[in-house]
Amino acid sequence: LKGRLLPTNATIALDTSECTADFTVWPEFHNGVAAGLQVPLVHCQSDKNACITRTWILYNRPPPAPSSSEDNAADAAASEAKIHCHGGVLLALGLRGHLTTLEMSDVYDYLTKGTVTTTVGMLLGLAANKRGSCDLAVSKMLCLHIPSLIPQHFSAIDVASAVQASAVLGTGLLFQRSSHRMMTEFLLNEIGRRPDSDVTAFDREAY
Repeated sequence: LKGRLLPTNATIALDTSECTADFTVWPEFHNGVAAGLQVPLVHCQSDKNACITRTWILYNRPPPAPSSSEDNAADAAASEAKIHCHGGVLLALGLRGHLTTLEMSDVYDYLTKGTVTTTVGMLLGLAANKRGSCDLAVSKMLCLHIPSLIPQHFSAIDVASAVQASAVLGTGLLFQRSSHRMMTEFLLNEIGRRPDSDVTAFDREAY
């Protein structure tokens, strides 16, 4: 959240004093994506020993943010920023073809214990990594985050609207050029579907 003024290269910081606490969430996420996109594509890595592995991804996962108090508020904020940044790295690793090194148990752990940004990064990353494959496991994972595909007696499950939007987008990537009739009809119906009773969702148009 800083800019560089040419020709002196002076750094100007954005004044965030009047911004909400979650103002930096998505900028941190996008910084993570930008950093992760510097990793070479899977088939472009010349040194196989330098490939991104499951161990590398899991060991570079930041620890959970500590409980915030007045004493360690700065530490908690820095830890949360790393978590949001790591969600962006997951998306970038999927775009570069490296997320398939993770096992489904790792993915489940990310989805159940992570933040919204982690979930978005994992859903979109895996869908991009498996683009056009109609992979059954990834398809089930995406469908569990789309309210229209959840059975009625599970409709009380609260899924963040950003996660819903990423799951729908991920479904489109996963079934790209597959001519899968059921998913095609479902996505076309979602485009014209009227909003449910989610009046509290401020980013409903993203869905």
